[in-house]
Amino acid sequence: MKHILALLILAFMAVFVYGCDSATDSKSVSTNPPGLLKPYEGDSNVSRAVTFEWSGTATVLIIDVNPTFATPLYTYDVTGNTFTMPTALTANSVYYWKAGNTVGGTTYWSTDYFRFKTGGN
Repeated sequence: MKHILALLILAFMAVFVYGCDSATDSKSVSTNPPGLLKPYEGDSNVSRAVTFEWSGTATVLIIDVNPTFATPLYTYDVTGNTFTMPTALTANSVYYWKAGNTVGGTTYWSTDYFRFKTGGN
């Protein structure tokens, strides 16, 4: 009997300690959109192998030549606070980017998008 009681206590403690972490569980999950940092709005001569940086949580990053992002050129799943393009962007070209935080099937996009221009090399 003591062993059963001990196992029940351990099981309860494990559930309590590890809890739940999905959008539908009891722990709160941030639905705040990420804040864009780099490349800055209006930045020029940006490396073609650009590294994007944001604050907060982001799970998706999109890059396009059109600020409507109707059909983005690039869409990446991301983690952390930075992402470096795996392939070089076109030289001397204008791009727009934004990041989003997807929770429970809904994406909370950054409140702004940033425009930047790549350099010649």
